[in-house]
Amino acid sequence: MVYNIMNRQQKQNFVENIKSIITEYNLILVFHYRGMSVNEISDLRVKSFETGANIKVTNNRLIKIALDGSEKSAMSEFFEGPTAIAYSNDPVELTKLLANFSKTNEKLTIIGGIMNKEILTVEKILELSKLPSLDETRAKLIGLLNTPAQRITGLVAAPAGKVANVINAFSKSN
Repeated sequence: MVYNIMNRQQKQNFVENIKSIITEYNLILVFHYRGMSVNEISDLRVKSFETGANIKVTNNRLIKIALDGSEKSAMSEFFEGPTAIAYSNDPVELTKLLANFSKTNEKLTIIGGIMNKEILTVEKILELSKLPSLDETRAKLIGLLNTPAQRITGLVAAPAGKVANVINAFSKSN
């Protein structure tokens, strides 16, 4: 969509859409995409959909209007040049996506972001990307919970088996 030729209604719709994104999503990351081809941006979008995130190319003037007076207005400083936003409620998956994509495509430059009301620097975003995902954390937790259960089952079964062996031995001797 070419934003320079948007009519008044399209601009209002864009601002309203950004306002809903600001309120609905915990994490919004801002990045530059200067020099990326349409195929590269499409590839990033496909990968974002797979992780449950969304990508939106922005109009800096309109996004600043949408941010004005909101809880996330502090992030308006990020909107200079060819910017886009990525947004999600899963901070680890989204940060991993952008961090990994920027490693293989130097044209994508992470500028910063906001999580809830906290401004995120590039360093904080990269640190978040190193955390285990929600699925990885769940798997580890289930593994931790299963291990003691297996041990308890073994301990409970062992004395019962020993008692059965004693009774069996006693019955054979008589």
